[in-house]
Order: sequence, then C-alpha cells, then structure tokens
Amino acid sequence: MHVNNDLRRRRTLSAWPAGVSALWLTAGLLSLTPAVALAHGEAVTPHRLPAIEVRGELPPLKAGVASLKFGEFFAMPVGPLGLEPSARLLALNGKTVRLVGYMVREEEPTAGRFLFSPLPVVLGDEDESLSDDLPPSTVTVHVQGAGTQTTPYIDGLLHLTGTLEVGAQEEADGRVSSVRLQLDAPLSKRLLRARPVVRAAAR
Repeated sequence: MHVNNDLRRRRTLSAWPAGVSALWLTAGLLSLTPAVALAHGEAVTPHRLPAIEVRGELPPLKAGVASLKFGEFFAMPVGPLGLEPSARLLALNGKTVRLVGYMVREEEPTAGRFLFSPLPVVLGDEDESLSDDLPPSTVTVHVQGAGTQTTPYIDGLLHLTGTLEVGAQEEADGRVSSVRLQLDAPLSKRLLRARPVVRAAAR
C-alpha cells in the first residue's frame, strides 16, 4: 500500500507547478490568522449567503461527507521533489468533502467558476501572475448551471461542500487547476442568487 501511495503522488505531482514559494506553503498550511494578501480597488460588490457563511461553530457534517482541511493537501515534510499531494487528498478524490476557506476576490472573475483559498486574497489586474498571489492549495470551484454568469463574491469565512477532483486540468480560461470542487446543483443555484450587501446611505 505504501508503494501504491508513492506512485499515486508522483503521477499527480504535475498538478502543482515547480518553484512554489515556501512562504506561501506555510501560509496555506497554517492559515491561523486571516489577513488580506493584497489591496486593490473596490470594484467587486460583496454578497451574502448565510447558508455557507461561518458564524461561530460549523454545522454538523452530513452523512457521507468528509471534512478536508487545506493543511492536509500536501505530504509533509516537503521532499526533494517539492510539493506532493498527500495520501488523504488522493484518497478523497471523487468523494464528497467539506472545505472551509475564503472566496478569492477577483476583479475580473470567470463565469462558472471561482477560486477558494485558505486565506483572504485579492486578484487585481490581468497582468498579475496567479502564482505570485495564490497559495498552492487554492481550489478551483465549479458552479453548475452558471452559463455566462459569474459567481457573486461573498466575503468572509465560508464552508463549501462538493465533489473533490484531484489532478491537472486546463480550465476554460486557459489556466491549469490542480484541485477542484464540483458544487451540486442546489448549492450552485443558491450561490448564483446570493444577494448584494446593502450598506446604509451616509447622512
């Protein structure tokens, strides 16, 4: 079994680009104190969806759902080959999992998907490299039935449940994702209908 796990890690190694910063690895694994990674313009309107917002304790896991933490993504300690997917991540491939993290705020989001990170991150202009801004454990979340609609941005700590997919895959925008979460139809529908935050007018 140990040999099989090693082979599976090596086959999936190509899902993570070489040269990932050790600083980002530490931030992605620990993520103990949320902090905004970048500061850009306020072009994105925040929305609310209380059903997935973390306010106090997390709701109990439903039957058949496994809890997966961002800190469990990679085999530790990091070896000579760099980041390798952990045995737990590979074992949960194709299973229903719950992740807790932050929606990445993108000034130019892509329809049908958004990025989910262990800490708050803001992506600004197109000329910024994702590899410079995002922790290596960032997950690409796919939203069913979105069509050309982009996912409303929801601020704060969130919990998402969906089907986990592990391995390199080219996305519609040309970027390659390493880990994906496929949301089911009911959650996707609720997410796309999230309401914008209404701020009181200044007097």
